[in-house]
Amino acid sequence: MILDFRFVDTVLNAGSRVVIKMTAEHSIFPEADKNGMRSSVRFPLHLPVRILSENREFSGTTENISANGILFRLSEDLPAGAPVEFLLEIPAEVLCGDNTAAVHCTGRITRSYEEKPYYFAAAIIDEYRFQ
Repeated sequence: MILDFRFVDTVLNAGSRVVIKMTAEHSIFPEADKNGMRSSVRFPLHLPVRILSENREFSGTTENISANGILFRLSEDLPAGAPVEFLLEIPAEVLCGDNTAAVHCTGRITRSYEEKPYYFAAAIIDEYRFQ
């Protein structure tokens, strides 16, 4: 994974884990730049995911992932403003490598909407660490 360190606020080495915190000005979920273009490439990765939010568990699938955030497809509503915690397991074939990567993420839902029969929730990833 390539990380643009201009946007990193803090990198902490916690034993075998590295915790990266993004700067506040770059942890927002930009929809488009001033020319109407998306500011981050979205990768269409459909991975199973379990999300923890305010003592509830949600099951779903990722729709896409970008450097700024992630879009979930869910069977129930996860409202904007809700804090989230989730673990992504990215298969080795997606990474063009030999090992699966597990990434623990925390963030918050920035918008949600319904397209029957599913609910969608976009989240900012405020912090992540490889496990």
